[in-house]
Amino acid sequence: MKRFRLNLVLLTGGIVLFSAGAALAFAGGEWRWGVPAAALAVASVVGLFVLIGRLTGLMSMFVGALEMNDSTMRFDIGRDDAQLRRVSEAMNRIMELYRSNRIELETRKLYYDRILSVMTHEMRNAITPVVALADDMTAHPDKYHGENLADALSLISDQSSGIKKFLDSYSQLTHLPKPQIERVAGVEFVNQIRDIMALEIANRSMAPDVISYMVGADMEMNVDRDLMRQAIVNLLRNALDAVASKGGDGRVEMRVTLSDGTPYIYVTDNGQGIPASVQANLFQPFITTKQGGSGIGLYLSRQIARLHGGDLTLSSSASRGTVAVVKL
Repeated sequence: MKRFRLNLVLLTGGIVLFSAGAALAFAGGEWRWGVPAAALAVASVVGLFVLIGRLTGLMSMFVGALEMNDSTMRFDIGRDDAQLRRVSEAMNRIMELYRSNRIELETRKLYYDRILSVMTHEMRNAITPVVALADDMTAHPDKYHGENLADALSLISDQSSGIKKFLDSYSQLTHLPKPQIERVAGVEFVNQIRDIMALEIANRSMAPDVISYMVGADMEMNVDRDLMRQAIVNLLRNALDAVASKGGDGRVEMRVTLSDGTPYIYVTDNGQGIPASVQANLFQPFITTKQGGSGIGLYLSRQIARLHGGDLTLSSSASRGTVAVVKL
């Protein structure tokens, strides 16, 4: 496809010129000139068909690749022609977008398959004892009175509460609102976090100064204050869980900094660290190592960070504890 436009112009011009020349020659009875001119006109037509055919063939390959889900094909049909080069670049971009979208769809399918599998497992585990108890109460109604009846009703209540808690977690997971971004002073944001965590620390009967806070006096951030507060509180609660066993030696730090115009929020603790076997699944929803945990805290915090155009990363070791970094 070298010099496509030049060849197109030459072949089209050749068809016009040779056809006109042949017509004039035949009209004047000059067969010796008319026949070669006619032959050249025909050759130009064939060349034009071949040229256009090669282009349409490439387009057909492009469409066929999309139909066959082959996103590996790349096109370089216009190295010597600016317009064709732009066409090939556009085709390659479409291929890349198609590949990315297909991967995203496959990833989402795997994700939702996993969520459905977890939901089915959890619901079955919660409902099975209730069904068994209901069958037994139907078969032996005479034995359910007094303390036995109270125990049965307590089991039904506990299982129902567990189902509700699980469904509430799923609803929270799938209904994060779009961030309402506003300019927030760093000191104001940290003070709000401090007030919330003071109650949390008191409820856990931990030392009031277990969490230390650092923020620049004039620092500002563009965030949805409610969503980001939820994300950071989740991280701080995890940090408090990590240092709970250390007693008075437990330390947690929240630090808000600015680097090259980008805000970072660090939450660090000196706990025992997260086992390497668990770290690979830290951001998977409904996976938790904590008794009674919902398994969505870290996932939600990462989603909130990503809704702000940033991300949440986490590193942990037994010797250093855990560091969570929110980049905005």
